[in-house]
Amino acid sequence: MLLRTLYLPHRLSLGKLAEDEKNPRVADVQKLLKARGLFDKPVDGVYSAETREAIARFQELAHIAVTGQLDPITYCRLLDAAETELAPALQAKERAAAVARPNILINRSARRLTLFSGNAPVRQYPIAVGKPSTPTPLGNFAIATKIVNPGGVLGTRWMGLSYDSYGIHGTNKPWLIGQMVSNGCIRMHNHNAEDLFNLVVLGTPVYIRD
Repeated sequence: MLLRTLYLPHRLSLGKLAEDEKNPRVADVQKLLKARGLFDKPVDGVYSAETREAIARFQELAHIAVTGQLDPITYCRLLDAAETELAPALQAKERAAAVARPNILINRSARRLTLFSGNAPVRQYPIAVGKPSTPTPLGNFAIATKIVNPGGVLGTRWMGLSYDSYGIHGTNKPWLIGQMVSNGCIRMHNHNAEDLFNLVVLGTPVYIRD
């Protein structure tokens, strides 16, 4: 599995795109939608009616708010970690800062995330998990994507899992931490998400249990 880390110079939130507005980020999204078979028009970076409809179709499939707009969570969930290699130098830098043999245990019922170094607990954080209608999935996964400053509902860090469109991320609603409120993702306080982000590497195992 090829992995990626994205360090963005700005937050992804573009505000509300206007009809037929041209934006380089729209071209990126058109390519991602085309790769998923959701967009069959030329990639021109124009926020056209066809582009809006394709974004809305993806949002519906990903079980996120269907707006047709390019928001941070839609963009992060469109990113396919299997398409981009992580530069070896950056990978080495990440590993040097991370804990030894990192792995993450998420306890849904306790709303708690624990970072381990091997079998030894290193950090523990309160989290929010999926609401009953969109529960956080149980199983064994890995961190496949890391994004700095996704913005909006994703807060300051995104750590995408190697399953569907789920991830561990920050939040712009810290008062909801500890509750069952998300669409399946794991939310953290931003300062905790930043701490965890720096201590794990791409490929870190993530175990989600009840």
